[in-house]
Amino acid sequence: MANIDVYSGSEKIGRIQKTKSKHLYAYDLDAHHAVSLTMPVRLKSYEYESLHPFFQMNMPEGILRSAIEKATAKQFGSDDLTVLALLGNNQIGSVRYALEGKPLRPDDGQPLALDALLSSNDASLFSQLLARFSMRSGVAGVQPKVLMDLENRANSHEKVTYPLGAYIVKSWGTEYPELACNEFICLTLAKEAGLETSPFYLSDNGKLLITKRFDLDANANPIGFEDFCVLQGKSTRQKYDASLESCANTINQFISVEQRQKALYDFFKLTLINVCIRNGDAHLKNYGVLYDNLQDYTLGAFPQCKIAFSPVFDIVSTVPYLPNDTMALSLTGSKRWPKWKVLYQFATQHCGLSRKKIEQIVQEVESAKSACLPVLQQLSEQHPEFKMIASDIHKFLVTKIEMH
Repeated sequence: MANIDVYSGSEKIGRIQKTKSKHLYAYDLDAHHAVSLTMPVRLKSYEYESLHPFFQMNMPEGILRSAIEKATAKQFGSDDLTVLALLGNNQIGSVRYALEGKPLRPDDGQPLALDALLSSNDASLFSQLLARFSMRSGVAGVQPKVLMDLENRANSHEKVTYPLGAYIVKSWGTEYPELACNEFICLTLAKEAGLETSPFYLSDNGKLLITKRFDLDANANPIGFEDFCVLQGKSTRQKYDASLESCANTINQFISVEQRQKALYDFFKLTLINVCIRNGDAHLKNYGVLYDNLQDYTLGAFPQCKIAFSPVFDIVSTVPYLPNDTMALSLTGSKRWPKWKVLYQFATQHCGLSRKKIEQIVQEVESAKSACLPVLQQLSEQHPEFKMIASDIHKFLVTKIEMH
């Protein structure tokens, strides 16, 4: 595989080179934008045995990776640099990739109608979307998903369409049935509890979950995104090898001072929700930060942009599928579901929350749980296949948080 040129927006800033024993990333001499919060601009190359954590961040996994390899392996190969080059201009965040010396590939994808996607009853629709959009989907995660542009019709009688923007469309594998309904109710819970979420929709047949991308600004320009795997210098395979305490430290280390208190408040609230719904997949790649750009961010300097905790994403209840599932990240050295005393200690010692703030969070989560019960009931009536999973989630929602 040839070397890979790295772009920040439309500006070329560096190059990835693979040797026999390691990967090297070097900035161009005139580079003004850093590629990552963990990789400020400097003269010396960044060396990593495998692909650097930041460049691993959007590497497709599971069904999406298989679809890309099936389409390209014979002609181009299937190593990580090949996949980066092929996905090039279609990535989460602001960084893009191209073959050495080649321009960025234009985005030639044609938008689909959001209402048509939501109302379709075609059981094979996601397979069709995967075949069509897999090469435009630089997005991580084992759950089947693709990136695409959608537009919304004003009503069924009008021909004019209004752009809604870029979306992530998800389905599920056979091992996790009805995951779209599961994630829809969990995102609804987070939203009702006051956490920030991007707009999200469930298709009428319950087969697709569609979420608006939050890594684009109001003018559809990409903004920076990094997950906690990158910020902790870990590879994707190490996404479970960390603790909730280390995540609080990551917030303190990277998020802007003016955003930090809110981020820690929201992080504890999200942790509490994950415990309540038994989300055993809240690993490092499911937390992230957003920022405008890293212009003039050099070694020894501080980013001048605002760095904020990202909206909530990829939140599901896993215990309905894996009854003995545990937490993804440890707390006080254990991955067992924690008792209140342990959560309270974490909130005060690592998130810096007062008793009053903690009680407020509990009240917000309990109110959100009550608000979600009729939504859960409606989903289980509309989608009978979801009933068994919904019954487990119902138990989690009606179980009160015991603060003692």
